[in-house]
Amino acid sequence: MPFFKSTHNILKAPWEDEVFDKNWMDSDKLILPSKKDWDYKKPLQIEDVNIWEVIFEHGGGWGLYASWDPYAEFYLLSMGQNGLETYYGAGVQDELHKRLKELNMPVEIKQIWVEPEDMWKYVKTPTSNSVILL
Repeated sequence: MPFFKSTHNILKAPWEDEVFDKNWMDSDKLILPSKKDWDYKKPLQIEDVNIWEVIFEHGGGWGLYASWDPYAEFYLLSMGQNGLETYYGAGVQDELHKRLKELNMPVEIKQIWVEPEDMWKYVKTPTSNSVILL
């Protein structure tokens, strides 16, 4: 089951719970928080994100988060006392994956289907309808 946090949960109050609605557990189906797609008219900033999907978390403030609302190719890498890094835009997964390897952060890689009209969000030069996401 995926977990979600607000920007406040990640940056200001990491000891607090994730974004949660008790009714999400009342169903035998996966229920996710609502989201809107980012329009990409301007670069996304941390302050623009309401909800993050938790990709990875570790003690000491280490974690990787993907923008959920708005939904975009935007990742926040929190490295405890070493600060924050953001990754945004088409093809950013390769750069982020390289950085995660440098930091020895474990991340499960998955391959998903992407509709042809959305391929520009994931790769600089689309060659197929399959992409690898972190």
